[in-house]
Amino acid sequence: PKSKKGDLLNAHYDGFLASDGSKFYCSRTQNEGHPKWFVLGVGQVIKGLDIAMMNMCPGEKRKVTIPPSLAYGQQGYAQGKIPPNATLIFEIELYAVNKGPRSVEAFNQIDKDGDKKLSELEISQYLKEEFARDGKKRHPAAHDEILADIFKKNDHDGDGFISAKEYNVYQHDEL
Repeated sequence: PKSKKGDLLNAHYDGFLASDGSKFYCSRTQNEGHPKWFVLGVGQVIKGLDIAMMNMCPGEKRKVTIPPSLAYGQQGYAQGKIPPNATLIFEIELYAVNKGPRSVEAFNQIDKDGDKKLSELEISQYLKEEFARDGKKRHPAAHDEILADIFKKNDHDGDGFISAKEYNVYQHDEL
């Protein structure tokens, strides 16, 4: 499968400054050497990586040059030792492409009645199924707390439903 906006990707990537070739980031030295998981196209990585990793296949490697406007711009990133207006080079190795948590497929799976909005009952049922699937023991109140938190964070218009837009589904034309 080729990666697309909203997919959950697993990749290793190394970042270098184009000016002198010095390495400023290596995913292999973070998180006990495990590859990074992130949702593509939602700003979890710099815009240049979101663009560069579109249409990648598992196992594919890319070396990309990212201009400052799609990286850290005029401000740079002091914590990451990236100076202002730095052009970056990334070496990327993609391991996996999965349906992301905010995909059209996930939305449609939760939306049992197909009305293009998620009710409290639909999300409650989905949570019960997910909890049963992962097999972890949870206090019964956890379900209600998670459900309340989902609506607090996603029901922006307060109508008691989470619309596709509030759910932040990608590729809106499919809905």
